[in-house]
Amino acid sequence: MSELERRPDETELAHHKRLIYGKLVDKTLADVDYSELAEELYGQSYSSDVARRMAYGSRKTLELIERQSEDALAADGLLGELDIKRFELQKERQKFFDYRAAFNKLLRERSRQEELNDILVKAIADSDLPVLNYIPHEFTPSDNDLLVSLNDIHYGANVKNYWNTYNSEVCAEMFERYIDRILEIQQIHNSENCIIWCNGDEISGSIHHSIAVTNKENVIEQIKGVSELIAEFLAALSPYFKSVIFLSVPGNHSRMDTKERALLSERLDDLIGWYLNARLQTFENIFISDNRIDDTMYLIDIRGKLYVGVHGDFDETPAKIQAIQTMVGQPIYAVLAGHKHHNKVDVIQGIKVVMGGSFMGMDDYCVQKRIFGRPEQAVCVCDQNGIRCTYDVALN
Repeated sequence: MSELERRPDETELAHHKRLIYGKLVDKTLADVDYSELAEELYGQSYSSDVARRMAYGSRKTLELIERQSEDALAADGLLGELDIKRFELQKERQKFFDYRAAFNKLLRERSRQEELNDILVKAIADSDLPVLNYIPHEFTPSDNDLLVSLNDIHYGANVKNYWNTYNSEVCAEMFERYIDRILEIQQIHNSENCIIWCNGDEISGSIHHSIAVTNKENVIEQIKGVSELIAEFLAALSPYFKSVIFLSVPGNHSRMDTKERALLSERLDDLIGWYLNARLQTFENIFISDNRIDDTMYLIDIRGKLYVGVHGDFDETPAKIQAIQTMVGQPIYAVLAGHKHHNKVDVIQGIKVVMGGSFMGMDDYCVQKRIFGRPEQAVCVCDQNGIRCTYDVALN
């Protein structure tokens, strides 16, 4: 018998209460989708969203029934001291269920992260990685820094069509060309520091079947491959700047479950920062920043101006940009975003919005949607007044 079916000794009300409380209170049915519960609860199928709202209404009704029953018993003098103690015991029991559910959730998240770390450690140990050596150097102070995008790499994607060829080997070649162009810009402006913003979708991932079947590497190989590319990228820039700062926020392609079930705190992109810290620990002028205010947003002060970094999948309208200002709680100068796969600089409600491009260029999705684009990234020169100028860097 399924755990959702009514038990032989169970009334209809008790059955309804068990399912509602199992889903919303003691979490014994936390993994069951609302659409699966709908048939047993309401006798017909509903979408997950509709069934969820109905379930919360049912919970409210059940709680009102219990409260009125308790009040009636108390008013009639029938709720004795033993019943009061039993009621208090039930409340404490419910608190225990809530604590246990929260603890189990945290334990599941930590266990999955540690398992991924172990898999990645083994993959690194089995690899023959080049030696990266820190070279101390003198630097010349200046009045500006470089803000370098490293967005939507989609490492592991395998694209071959009339407009584009992209794979891991092509991606590595793009990194080499990008380094050369960054250093050209640095020499033009005598820039002092380099801030790398890596705002999500570093890997192609496997969030959709159409993506999974075209990926050349599995997700662990993707993480290992792109992490090493970024590590060598940062190491190559190290001798030319006083400091190289790496900032990141995860994207939507690295989630570990479907969009509806995925947790914001579980993104494979986050393994990259862990890898870089270990790989570049001897580099005295490379800093892997963890200045996030939550799992979707970070802050960085550049020459006295506050910049906010997001992936961009939650921030696609002017109203959302204004909401970021409210959420941060202090004046921001610019929002740095990716996700759209093209360079763009705009001003929305007085806030500058800088969008970085993509390494991948046109994939099958772009062809089907008739979206034309080229692989590109953006390099901004920043001083105390903000962004002095922006370079669109073509990668192909």
